[in-house]
Parts: sequence; structure tokens; C-alpha cells
Amino acid sequence: MVLEMEIVNTQNKVGLASDNCTAAHPLVLQALVEANVGYAPSYGADPWTDKAAKLIQETLRVKSPIFFVPTGTGGNILGLVLLCRRHESVICTDIAHINYQESGASEAIIGCKLLTVPHENGKITQEAVEKKLRSERAFGKHSTSPRVLAITQPTEVGTVYTLPELRALAQLCEREKLLLHMDGSRIYNAAASLNVNLGEMVKAASVSTLALGGTKNGLVGAEALVVCHEAAGMNADYMQKQTLQLLSKMRYLSAQYIPFFTKELWRDLATLANLRAQEIAAIIKATPGVSLSYPVETNQLFFTVPSAWIPLIQDEIYCMLWDQEINQLRFIASWDTSENDVKRVQSIFARIARQMS
Repeated sequence: MVLEMEIVNTQNKVGLASDNCTAAHPLVLQALVEANVGYAPSYGADPWTDKAAKLIQETLRVKSPIFFVPTGTGGNILGLVLLCRRHESVICTDIAHINYQESGASEAIIGCKLLTVPHENGKITQEAVEKKLRSERAFGKHSTSPRVLAITQPTEVGTVYTLPELRALAQLCEREKLLLHMDGSRIYNAAASLNVNLGEMVKAASVSTLALGGTKNGLVGAEALVVCHEAAGMNADYMQKQTLQLLSKMRYLSAQYIPFFTKELWRDLATLANLRAQEIAAIIKATPGVSLSYPVETNQLFFTVPSAWIPLIQDEIYCMLWDQEINQLRFIASWDTSENDVKRVQSIFARIARQMS
């Protein structure tokens, strides 16, 4: 996989590299301006943080404490450190963010072991989890003690766990005495795809901790952790500080969630990103020699192309060469991907197809 992105002028390119690269929504920036007034208590004791936490609780239909953090990796680390001790382990897929794209942070900071299982279209399966539990528990104290099942919703390849699938995983966790951590960096796209409320997903999965995204859907370096497991929440404020996730001027993170959860702005932005991805997927499907790798259910698209196409596409579209061995590219649509962007993609693919035929 090739993740490095050269520093280039992208003004004349279609921007589909990542929803991390997109602009913040104007209402979010306005919230930052409004929060940037006067003197306010630090470390989350401000009125913006209190209001944002209550909005998230209402939206998710929980009474759980909310902790605002600056990065998605930080949300995952804080969530897992609250659930897992050093001799315990976390089961996740082989492409999970925590295993694949967070620089080994879980193992380095928490000290726990990640037990990976193969994914199926991005998802973890009950059969794979049960097999891993049998093998890991076979040697008692000579192995780790599995404690957490970690899933990503939507998955790292953009597919979505349905509510019945989440309930089945929750039942598995109950049987096997596991806790469930959900990486929700793009959870809004999953909710929009399923046309459900965020609270329905949290309830279906019986989530212990949820890393609630924000940055990828129009916020500015703002994420949150929802701690639904009562015992884990008891020392969460100390662990937030110890894991370097407690910001002094917290109002600049939390204030962004106020417009985000007012009148479901999050849903509007995620729905638009998903729609643009579907439009681009239709272009890919109609282009000879180009093939989607996974179902397009949210705002991520993975597809393979003839090797000669790659530099031609990257010359006009800012995107990731995801897997060089199979000539796989990744597009991610964002809330501000425009109709004109989609038209440009169609024109670019049509021109390359003619050129290479």
C-alpha cells in the first residue's frame, strides 16, 4: 500500500484523496468564531463543552460521559485504554485502523496485544472471532486474555454493518464476556447509508466505548469519545489527561459539535458525501477495464485500473494509490465534493479510456 502523498498544488485537481483534506463547513467555522470571545474556564469546564456534550448525549440517546479529543487515533487510544489492561488483548480485523494505520499506537501506549483476523468486505465475522478466541484461550496464562472486540463503522473500505449484524456482534460479546469498542471516524456516513439514528447503532452494538468522529465530516481537528461502560468511565478523566488528549482550550473543539448536532447538520453533510460517491461509482462501473473492489455503501471507493492509467488519473485527480500490487486506487468523496467534480471525473475517465483503447 502506498499512502504517502506528495505535496502538490491541488487547486486544478479534483480532490478525492481523503475527507481529511476537505474544508471545514462554514457553520463550524462560525461556531469557532463565536467561541473565540472573552475569558472561559479551561480543560472542558466551559459552557460550550457542556452544551456539546448534552447534544451528543441527546442524539445518541445515552447518559454516558463525553470526552473531546483532538485526533481519531487519540479517541481510539483513550477508548481502548479504559477497557483493556496490559495482559489483555483486542480482537480486530487485519485492516482495522488501530492495527493498520495508527503507527502501532495501541500496542505502544496501552501495552496490549492486537489479535487480528481476516476481514470479509471490511467486516469482522463471528466465525473469525470465535476461532481466534479458541486459539488464544487454549494456553491460558501463556497467551493474552481477550477482552475487547474492536470494529469500525463504516469499515475501512466503506462497507456498513447493518443493525442485525451489530446486534449479532453484541450478542457474541455478551456470550464471550468481551467489551465492544467502535471506531466511528465516519459513523455519520454509516448512519446516513442505513437511514438510522446514531443512537440506534450505539444501542444495537451495545457499545462500551465509541470514538465519535468529526474531522472527516466538516469539523476542524475535533473528535470525541463516548464512554458507555460505567466502570470504564470512572477514571476516564484521569486517563484523558495521561494519554495527552486533554486540551486546555477545549471550547475550540467542543463548540464545533454544537452546529454539527443542531438540526442534524452531520446527516446533511454525510448524505451529500455518500451521494457523490454513488455518482462516481456509476462512472467507474461504466468504464471498461476499471473495477470496483468493494460495494460502495458510504463515501469511500476502492477500484482497480490498468497500471498505465494510474499516472494519468493522478495527474488530474488528487487520490491515493492504495495497493500498488493490484493497481488499486482509493477515492473518498466529502461533503463539499461538487456536481462539477463528478462531471470532471466522468470527463477524465472517458478521455483516458479513449486514449488507452
